Amino acid sequence: MRRTFILVLIFLSGCAPRHAATPPSFFDVTPVAPNLGMESTSAQIQRALIESATQWKTLQMEGSSTWFTPDGTVTQAYEEKVWLDPLSNRYKVEMHSAVDAREKYVKLTDGVNIHNINLASGQIETLVYPDSARVGQFVPPLVDGSAFPNPIWGQIGTPLAQLAFPSDYAQNKGIFKPVELDSIAGRESLVVEWKFAENSAPTWKMWLDIRTAVILKLQEFGKDGSGTLHEERAVTSIFFDAALDPSLFVVSSGLALAPTPTAVGSVPVVTESGPMSEAQAGELFFFLQPRQAGGGIKLARVSGVCVFDSAKCPQMQIVTVPFAFNFTINALSWSADGEYAAFSYSDHPQGTPTKLWRFDPAAGAWTPLAEFPFIDPPFWSPDGTWIAFRTQDGLGGEDVHLIHRDGTQLKSISAGLPAAGRPYIMDGWYTENVIMRSAIPGNGAPIYLVRASDGYARPMFDTLLTKAQFIASPDSSSLAYDDYDYTSQNHTL
Repeated sequence: MRRTFILVLIFLSGCAPRHAATPPSFFDVTPVAPNLGMESTSAQIQRALIESATQWKTLQMEGSSTWFTPDGTVTQAYEEKVWLDPLSNRYKVEMHSAVDAREKYVKLTDGVNIHNINLASGQIETLVYPDSARVGQFVPPLVDGSAFPNPIWGQIGTPLAQLAFPSDYAQNKGIFKPVELDSIAGRESLVVEWKFAENSAPTWKMWLDIRTAVILKLQEFGKDGSGTLHEERAVTSIFFDAALDPSLFVVSSGLALAPTPTAVGSVPVVTESGPMSEAQAGELFFFLQPRQAGGGIKLARVSGVCVFDSAKCPQMQIVTVPFAFNFTINALSWSADGEYAAFSYSDHPQGTPTKLWRFDPAAGAWTPLAEFPFIDPPFWSPDGTWIAFRTQDGLGGEDVHLIHRDGTQLKSISAGLPAAGRPYIMDGWYTENVIMRSAIPGNGAPIYLVRASDGYARPMFDTLLTKAQFIASPDSSSLAYDDYDYTSQNHTL
């Protein structure tokens, strides 16, 4: 049995960030103001949505997002403030729950680093702003069967902010129908319904700013044709092309980093290793990013001997892959026996669709198993028979699939999860089940176990327990999680 380890090494360069190439435009002409009205056709409305980002340079807005149960009860509600400066790769979002005062978040970037801040705990997550999101006034191509969500909003991820990027809602086949003229946040708007087909019920109802096609209000209905309102987002104030102070996009000096973590009830145990052969040591796989600008990220491998005997460490090898590393990279996911790795990545220059790959390090072979617009990092079942992965269509739809390690028996298993908790995310496996939870911040829904054989979903615990993300051990016998106490503001592992 091969034992395989993952190590991620990133060497940061001190030079200026590299800008990605300008994305291709669906319309190869200079966009003009849409000036939407009751006479606008479905094609004209779609074009206005696709090209909306070219109609403004900076944007400020405030508003709210609300989710409902089928009987109209509010399940979640958030207030949000947004500042966008896409030409300078900068944004800031302030969001807080209208039902739980403890939920307060800030997301901002100065174009170099992204800071995601939990104001309740004072914790700050800092990431490097990816080159793939340096797209300015993004106009996506329109390709049948594919969607290209705005990469800037892909870094933000908050519900109200997405209204500023209406091209995300214009890349599916369907019909846009003008309904009436209205006024939202002091802006004249065209009310539009969107349907999959002529005789279907509306899925979305949008209030579009007639001069920019930015969505000022959005209602989403159930797909069962009942007209039940599931979600509403509404802008209360909005300003275009105002000068934004650069200090907006800098972390305030009053926000301190979380205190240094301490071990609780745990004593380190020092052990010594006996002699180990190269075969027993296994291999280390890691991503290598050169210090110099212009160099590409590479996947490398070395013998595990290098960990304990540098004198016998063989030369590092570069692993040949059938794609270029141009987008966000996640670690390889290894089967329990270390024979194969699963990896979700796109070999398309636009970053979508994404393929699920199976990597055989012994043969150096990469085999594509499945393809969807977007695929999250995959998880192997404890016995190494199945690979579970979450897919996204780029328009708010998501699903969880299983596929056999040989690429057969692809199936969806998430249909049995309650609609009120969507979208769902996946934590991993527990025995023969996949662990699923709602991705809506602060959602009170339980954690579910979804049985791999038939998709049967049931709560994981008898009581309503909504811990943070669970991390399952390779054999699924134990779960680790971070438990946060709002009163003491302490974390317990």
